[in-house]
Amino acid sequence: MLRNVKTYHKPTTVDEAVMLVQSNPHATYLGGGAWIVAQGDSALEVLVDLQNVGLGEIEGDLEGVRIGSMMTLQELIDRDDAGKLADGVLARAASFTQSRNLREQGTLGGTLIVAGPADPLTTVLLTLDVDILYADPVAHTAPFASFVAYRDRLIKTHVLITGARVKRPPTRSAAAFEVVGRSPKDKPIVCAAAYLAVDEGLPAVVRVAVGGAAAQPIRLLKAEHLLQGQLLTAEKVAAALEPSLAELHPGGDFLGSAEYRLEMARVLARRAVLAAWEKARGRR
Repeated sequence: MLRNVKTYHKPTTVDEAVMLVQSNPHATYLGGGAWIVAQGDSALEVLVDLQNVGLGEIEGDLEGVRIGSMMTLQELIDRDDAGKLADGVLARAASFTQSRNLREQGTLGGTLIVAGPADPLTTVLLTLDVDILYADPVAHTAPFASFVAYRDRLIKTHVLITGARVKRPPTRSAAAFEVVGRSPKDKPIVCAAAYLAVDEGLPAVVRVAVGGAAAQPIRLLKAEHLLQGQLLTAEKVAAALEPSLAELHPGGDFLGSAEYRLEMARVLARRAVLAAWEKARGRR
């Protein structure tokens, strides 16, 4: 419960919302409220409700899809223009974030702000061509990978995530997402995502990310470099992943030891790359 909240605002513009939060160290944005209410931060005195700011829509064109930060996770799954994008990996990842009831409440922006080390949505977005949109209150656009790297700094300055722009993948490309959890529908212990674009029968673009094997979801950049331009086999993929995996030092907990997490990252990343490769090379 938020027992010390004294003031509730419901602004109608992004500028107004940002100024209200940035002018008070005890204020915060209220999106779906799933995380804020659960945390019950006693220091919070001011809530700035984002329902009327106009950030709950999806807009699509030939180049891509813009997803507002107030779009709920369940809407992200149900809407064809977002849910079916990039072989449906966004919808698949969103389905692993929370239970159905919480997905009806939780928003895209809130999920990305509080994302943990194994967050499936962050892991998938790292492999797609995505820009994050935010305001401080001036509007900014940044590559999603930069947002992940500097997320804590942005949170401290109370920027407002306004949405994400996902570019449509080319025809000869594919994405895949693999996950392991305590049950088939549970939150991931470890997950992996891959995206490949094929040119003249070889992977011209390769992106691979894993969640649950580091402090935050992370791209396997060395593996991407080694896989690009190669006729992929299971053996080549396994070998290419090793330099990147050697740099990961996951911590262990009740869900899985460090050794388990590293091995699952190895297995799931290999599966994701090979699945995306097979789909992409079969497209004309």
